[in-house]
Amino acid sequence: MRSVPHPGFTLVVVAALSCCGTPSPKLRAPEATGRIEGTVHLAGGELPSETQVHNTTDPDVCGTEHTLEDLVVSPENRGIRYAIVSVGGLSLEAIPPYQAEPVVLDNVGCRFSPHASVITVGSTVAAVNSDPILHTTHLYGPADVNISLPVKGARSTRRLEKPGTYVIKCDIHGWMQAFLRVDPHPYHSVTDESGGFRIDGAPVGTYTLEVWHEKLGSRETEVRVEEGITVSVLVEYTWTEN
Repeated sequence: MRSVPHPGFTLVVVAALSCCGTPSPKLRAPEATGRIEGTVHLAGGELPSETQVHNTTDPDVCGTEHTLEDLVVSPENRGIRYAIVSVGGLSLEAIPPYQAEPVVLDNVGCRFSPHASVITVGSTVAAVNSDPILHTTHLYGPADVNISLPVKGARSTRRLEKPGTYVIKCDIHGWMQAFLRVDPHPYHSVTDESGGFRIDGAPVGTYTLEVWHEKLGSRETEVRVEEGITVSVLVEYTWTEN
């Protein structure tokens, strides 16, 4: 197992056998595939709170208090939401043709929705404004894309051809922030409200599973995909207040 050092982190990998992983119908899958699923979890201690910010910009529409959604943890099972999980180390030969799915980034309630998302290279990002004020959807990362959305209902699309992780901000409302991972393949996921994720139809082989969270950092671990098998991964973080 290989990891990128980060304070307060424990990673546990558990392999489980179950039948049967079914590829997404939108992919022309390779002949032999398996499934990767798992949970990103926060160990022990008191649950941390999301970062709170006080707002003075457009308070009549946006309100005066916001959270950054930078560490959302389920009180039921301590699962961490909005962690991005992606399979690394895939050869070009292992990646079948796929349908590039768009993502909609809505400016609604003076925050971005979704807060974290994944798309494939060549997909389009549709920026939408559902608020009656000026917003921008500014992508920082492998490419710089700045979309102005001056009125409610404004919509603009861009195609992303460069892989990597993008930070998305509104230049008007500084607390608005989201994250977008662009991969040259469709084998990626974002954890849900219980910290769970699932990646279907991954080609058989040994790969690097990359897990990234905006506040807890990134880690890599080896994962072996076998035909018709589900490999289960538990990623466990610990949080120490600085």
